[in-house]
Amino acid sequence: MEERKTIEDLKTESPEQYEAMMRNKRFEELGWYVLYVTALHERQFLEAFTGIPDPYKRGGKSSRRAFPLLDPPIEAYVPIREEKRKWSDRVKIVPVILTPGIIFVHIKLSERRRLYINDHVNRFLYNKDKQEPARISDTQMEQFRNMVEEGEDVSMITPILGDTVQVLRGKFQGYVGEIVRVDGKNKFQLRLNEVMAITVSINAEDVKYVPKGTQRVIPDERFV
Repeated sequence: MEERKTIEDLKTESPEQYEAMMRNKRFEELGWYVLYVTALHERQFLEAFTGIPDPYKRGGKSSRRAFPLLDPPIEAYVPIREEKRKWSDRVKIVPVILTPGIIFVHIKLSERRRLYINDHVNRFLYNKDKQEPARISDTQMEQFRNMVEEGEDVSMITPILGDTVQVLRGKFQGYVGEIVRVDGKNKFQLRLNEVMAITVSINAEDVKYVPKGTQRVIPDERFV
C-alpha cells in the first residue's frame, strides 16, 4: 500500500519523472513486438533469432546463406500456412508467409538493438504517442496465433487509404497494390501497378496489409 501511494504521489507531483520510471520498467519487461524485415527473408530471421532449423529449407541452396545466430536466442514467430501446389508431375506442400515482411519477436526493448544482425532488418512498428516500439499484449498475440492455427486469413494491421496490400484470392491473387479509395467499411479501390496500373474493386476480407517498400510478391515465385 505504501509503495502504491508513493508511485501515485510521484505521478501527480512529477509527471516527467513518473513517465521516465514507467518507461524504464517497460523497457525491462518481456513483450511481443512487430519487427519489419525485407520480404522473403522472414524464415531466415526466424531461424537466426530462435536457433531452430527451418523445416522448409531446401538443401544445397548456396544463394540462401544462413544468417548469424543470436546468442542467446529469443522467442520469435512467423505465421505460416501450408498450401498444396500442383505441378504437372507432382503435388507439393508450399509454406506461405501470412504477414510478408514481418516477424513477431518476444524481447526486452532494452535489448532490441541486438536484433539488427544485418541490413535486412528495417524497423519496429512504432507507437507515436509513447515514442517507442508498439507492444502487442500477450492475450492479443495468443488469439492471433490461435487464428493462424485454425487456418483463418488474418492480419494484425487493418489497411487504410494509401497502404500497400496483397490480394489473397481471385484472379489477382498474390498481386500487391496501393489502396487509393475506401468505399465504406468493406470495400477498397486498389491500384495494381503490375498490370498496367489498373484500378480494381476489392473486398476488405480479400486483402491483407504488407509493409511499404517490400518487393512485389507473387505466390508461385516466393520460394525459389
